[in-house]
Amino acid sequence: MIQIILTYIFGGLSRGSLVSSLSPIIIKMYLSHYYIPLSTLTKPIISMMSISALTGSAIGSFTAIPVIKVLGRKRSLMFSSVLLAVSELLQMIPVQWGYVVFMRIVAGIASNYTITVIPMLCSEFLEANIRGSVGALLNVAIATGMVLSNIVQYFIFGKSKYYWTMNIIPVTFALCTFGISFFLKEISPKIGVVEQKENIFQKKFYKCFIVAIGLGFIISGSGINPALQYSSIIFADSFKSSHSSCIGSLISSGINMLASIISLPLVRIFKRKPLLIFSFIVMIISFIIYFISQNERTNAKNTLVIVATALLTFAYSSSGGPLFYTLTAEIFPLIIKTKMMVIVMTINWTTIIITTFVFPLTTLVNNVIIYFCCVVMMFILLTIWLPESMGKTLHENSINMIAQKYVFTQNMKNETKNTVQIIEQPIQIAEEPSQTVVVTEQSSLQQIVD
Repeated sequence: MIQIILTYIFGGLSRGSLVSSLSPIIIKMYLSHYYIPLSTLTKPIISMMSISALTGSAIGSFTAIPVIKVLGRKRSLMFSSVLLAVSELLQMIPVQWGYVVFMRIVAGIASNYTITVIPMLCSEFLEANIRGSVGALLNVAIATGMVLSNIVQYFIFGKSKYYWTMNIIPVTFALCTFGISFFLKEISPKIGVVEQKENIFQKKFYKCFIVAIGLGFIISGSGINPALQYSSIIFADSFKSSHSSCIGSLISSGINMLASIISLPLVRIFKRKPLLIFSFIVMIISFIIYFISQNERTNAKNTLVIVATALLTFAYSSSGGPLFYTLTAEIFPLIIKTKMMVIVMTINWTTIIITTFVFPLTTLVNNVIIYFCCVVMMFILLTIWLPESMGKTLHENSINMIAQKYVFTQNMKNETKNTVQIIEQPIQIAEEPSQTVVVTEQSSLQQIVD
């Protein structure tokens, strides 16, 4: 168990540091130092460099099935951590922005393999009563990786101009993940054989398919990735300081980490669905505040933006994020878990890429509308089709529901049968031809009672 928890920690740290290792401010510094002065192509280039790791994550979702089936859980984790470390090391060589984009795509592929394998290990080796806390721990690790990456960006790289320093954190955590993977147990290969024969489009798996789609919208619907990725843009004018972007980025990542820590006891105390509803309500409130902040008559615009971003970050990190990693770990039957994880991660990264790429190219109001549509889609699909899992898969919940329904039906039949017998009994006595019975109202009532 200790090995899996450490894998969660270092895998999450490497993921968080990779996602936030290139903020728009850092990209601008990078471009202005090595290439032509900033031009009208700056925004598209920033978008491309920002989504490069996310694009790699989407590609990793498509290629995760064959890799995991061929290598297994343990070797897939070892391969992905080495690939991530090598790609991050190669990014230390300043060549061209296109080269950086390519290497970050490779890093995203490797990171997604890690994030896909880790929940599988959780569901296969950990008890159901601790999966929620371990899923929340992964979210804490990702948030902590973001904070450390921002500290390196603004306080080391921002002052020294040594661009290789940006990649120190992801490389370190990737190598730690590789070291821990040596001590993991490989799951039985028989499961992989059964898994290959199962078709996910069978009627018995239709709930899994719908829930997988809903889970894919949790992160993109929350808008958490653009909110953290572009926090230096969102908070550019929010503070009366020349370092407003830096302060905003650190505040966002700090709230993210704090809310993730708060979520550790929440996932043990509360059930999955109440946390999901709580996350949805707070996200909607934050979206409304964003809309109000963009009104021309609003005086405290910057303050409202700070409050809305804080609420959005808290909603995701305290409930939405831990639920995402917990449910993906426990809700799908083992025989189709790999395929369901691929569906979840493909929708997840595709929607995140779109929202992250569009963010700097359009207004905040338009972005909030996109997030609102995603989060409503997620809420509808999951609240209707997702039962209260608490460590059980959808298939197990369905079997339990059928069994409970059967028991209830049988009890109702037995109660009805007993009632009919009680009612019919006095009539049978009165109809016996060998007896002459004179029944008064009081004596008939006494017979029924007897």
